[in-house]
Amino acid sequence: MIKLLVRLAVILLLVESALGAPFLGNGIKIGEVYQDRALVWARLTTVESGDSGALVKPAPGGDGSVSVLYREHVTGAEWVRLNSVVVSERKDFAAQVLVDGLEAGREYEVQVNALDESGVITDTVMGGFRTAFEASEVRAVKGVVVTCQGLGTVDDSVKGHRTYADILKADPDFFVHAGDVVYYDKDYDGIHPLSKNMAMARERWNRMFSYQWNKEFHSHLGSYFMKDDHDVLKDDCYPGQTYGDLTFEEGLKIFKEQTPQGALPYRTIRWGQDVQIWLLEGRDYRSPNRAPDGPEKTMLGVEQKVWLKRTVLESDATFKLVISPSPIVGPDKPGKKDNLSNDVFKSEGDEIRRFLSEVDNLFVVCGDRHWQYASKDAETGLMEMGCGPINNEHAKIGGSPGRQDEHIYFGGGAGGYLLFEVDRNDGTPQVNFRWFSNSDEGEAGSLGRINYEMTFAAE
Repeated sequence: MIKLLVRLAVILLLVESALGAPFLGNGIKIGEVYQDRALVWARLTTVESGDSGALVKPAPGGDGSVSVLYREHVTGAEWVRLNSVVVSERKDFAAQVLVDGLEAGREYEVQVNALDESGVITDTVMGGFRTAFEASEVRAVKGVVVTCQGLGTVDDSVKGHRTYADILKADPDFFVHAGDVVYYDKDYDGIHPLSKNMAMARERWNRMFSYQWNKEFHSHLGSYFMKDDHDVLKDDCYPGQTYGDLTFEEGLKIFKEQTPQGALPYRTIRWGQDVQIWLLEGRDYRSPNRAPDGPEKTMLGVEQKVWLKRTVLESDATFKLVISPSPIVGPDKPGKKDNLSNDVFKSEGDEIRRFLSEVDNLFVVCGDRHWQYASKDAETGLMEMGCGPINNEHAKIGGSPGRQDEHIYFGGGAGGYLLFEVDRNDGTPQVNFRWFSNSDEGEAGSLGRINYEMTFAAE
């Protein structure tokens, strides 16, 4: 009897140990990809995955460390092992590992391991990405931009957002999430509690990347994450505000903790001779929305504007794509008071539109709006491409659906993704923009339906 009890105790101990072993329950994210480096994000959990379904219980964080190995995706390449990083509860058990010394325009594989406190590997996720092309290299480039995704507006209660599977079928070189990755201030009919403190905000991120499609997507290509109001605090937020017990500063901290992030939230990345992208920051440096408009009122901040103008003028890339988390041209919904296309930021909006419009082959791509559109500023001729929300479930009627005139080429109340592709197939560099609806019928993994497309040859 005693022997039986001892055996049962050992079995229970082993089961308990296995359940507590660190896993990579939220997958990995590969971000901030340049010619020579990338950041690999991972979070340790006590279970293999968060529960899917209507409530989507997040995977609790777990102690241990994260190790990353990488190699070029060629026959015979040897793995390079990087030093492991110990996670802590202070950073929600997440780690970011720098992979540097890479070659431009190459395919790389990564192996991310979860290790327990004794150094034993308890879980592994394999992934891969492509480094950015050298500025002198002429190559076709494909990028994808999405925005606005919610826990309560998924396509599948187990798998999440179908568009992620569709994007992989398009085989882009990189992916940009233009903000509103999560919504702290949406409860979705009481299913998901409002996130009014740090613990609940972190939980929302962990839930979002417990969905199968959402989680698996980021192991397959490099991503650039931008933030907007709902990723920091609440709708139309600005520095100094709070949401329940959650402060603006805590919101900034959590975003940097939950996504691969470099030193500055605004950055520019060159992708070969024909493409350079700029990722703008629209929350950190802004004046209060209610402040009187004038030359001193800003959304971008003085330093970021100086940087933007300098780097755009220095660039010799054929096409320049300025990606903003919110509209610069619009049209927006009536009564909005939060972005450069609104009258409350008219002074800076006019300044930025005039500057960008004077640069050849420059286009604005924006997130935030819950409809897809392509528009031209009536005064400057600056073109803006609104990527629209990540799926039809999150689409809403906005400032342009159904309209089509000399300033609005396309405006549709649909969701999906915006794919831009630059090539020289006809000899002259050209950029093609295609707006897709997500494949909401049948199996995921088709490209989806093209809602609209525009092609521009280099001037």
